[in-house]
Amino acid sequence: MSKFDESYQQVLKNDPDRLAVGFRDHRISYGQLADILKALSLKFDNLVGKRIVLLLPDGLPSYLWHLHLFLMGAVNVPVSIQSSTSKIRELCEKVKPHFIVTNIPLRHRHKSAVESYPCIAVKTDNPDVPWGFDYEVFGAGNDFNYPSSVSDPKNNDVRMIVFTSGSTGEPKGVCLSETNILAAAEMMVSFLSLDPSRKSLVTVPLYDYYGFIQIYGHILGQCGYIFGESIGFPDRIFKTVLKEKVTDLVLVPFTLRELLRIISIKNSDVIQYLNFITSSSDLLTPDLLTNVFKLNPVLKIFNIYGLTEAGRACYREIRQSSIFNGSIGKPSDGVEIIIDTSGGEPGEIVIRGPNVMLGYLHEILDERVVFKPCTEMRTGDLAYYDAEGEIILLGRSDHMINIRGTKMHPMEIESLALEIPGVVESHAHKITDSLGEVSISLDIVPVNNDCNLDAIRAHMRRNLPPLFYPRQINIVKGIRRTELGSKIIRS
Repeated sequence: MSKFDESYQQVLKNDPDRLAVGFRDHRISYGQLADILKALSLKFDNLVGKRIVLLLPDGLPSYLWHLHLFLMGAVNVPVSIQSSTSKIRELCEKVKPHFIVTNIPLRHRHKSAVESYPCIAVKTDNPDVPWGFDYEVFGAGNDFNYPSSVSDPKNNDVRMIVFTSGSTGEPKGVCLSETNILAAAEMMVSFLSLDPSRKSLVTVPLYDYYGFIQIYGHILGQCGYIFGESIGFPDRIFKTVLKEKVTDLVLVPFTLRELLRIISIKNSDVIQYLNFITSSSDLLTPDLLTNVFKLNPVLKIFNIYGLTEAGRACYREIRQSSIFNGSIGKPSDGVEIIIDTSGGEPGEIVIRGPNVMLGYLHEILDERVVFKPCTEMRTGDLAYYDAEGEIILLGRSDHMINIRGTKMHPMEIESLALEIPGVVESHAHKITDSLGEVSISLDIVPVNNDCNLDAIRAHMRRNLPPLFYPRQINIVKGIRRTELGSKIIRS
């Protein structure tokens, strides 16, 4: 029995009425979850080794299918509902799914991409069935018929194929094993010290690694997991934190910055009720941390570094007394991180450990998921170890700006701009004039339509080398980000 199964069985035995998962106004206890999963396994069994594309909006059906596919030994391929029809078609051609789990509107919207595959379409909530929703089957007769040709689980350890966002290049299919998933989840439980007293509100979607890893981590920690709220509806976040007595808020820095902006307008004190904030996917800037600790001086913030290919690899616990710099802390238990460098200069972060993926998807051949084995993950991120043994992250190597042989990462410029009151977002990028001279252009998003450009210019002059002082400063309405909002899309 795995540690995951042990934790699951232990909480069922000791406290089956404890909250397992909540979505909006719906709540499921651990005891109810066990009954639902049992009913699902009787209806949808024999899934070992089968590849299932999961195309569902966040909700209890998507949560239950994530967990059900994992427990049944299937290969889960989560896909964002924001994906275009052409992208869904491309992903399906790559993974050759045995069937697709979606809903009626999404199946209709992407019919040309999914109609050639058997499909389970989740319908509206139905309280008359144990799993809480009804469904309709397409492409498999009146009853769901499982394909007869299934990969031998002994020949393949793949349990998930997660496609990267493509923010750093062409989207790649990351092949993860059960060991990869549970190792990362256990690391998260360890450094967050998750236990039954904790209850998290997670604002990241389930199709993303940062979102679905919470499912397994919270069951391992035997604690409560609430999801489905986003910064698009901040009042619901405030309401849930207070009503559910949430201890942990899980988000990305962009969401935290927006949350603080809205709190300042509404004069809300919701942050003071939290004990922990977990952040990942982007830099926590000094101005952001300062503003958070003004609202709650005893708060603990965990900044987590990792990729889809090697999640939860590194973390840093930040308190009000911490030094606010580019540190991402130290490796998680069981992870080895080396800086591939020469001469003591910053180098590339290389990750080794049980959380490192099996490899990138190459093809599906004779029902086998073929990938090139991966023993270490070269991240493309530049960093160095400081005197305290912490890793100082500089940013991606391919985002570095080189002007006359001197290099700087745009995040260093952007962080300075964010220190100016009234600047919500910033994006530094290089421009080239007609003579081939390279300089810096800085886009900023102000709180209102106005911003003190003179204050920004003066701050930049004081803190930047002359070569990297922005020649242009532009007020813009928004800055292009990845779908999760976690990272700036850099050309």
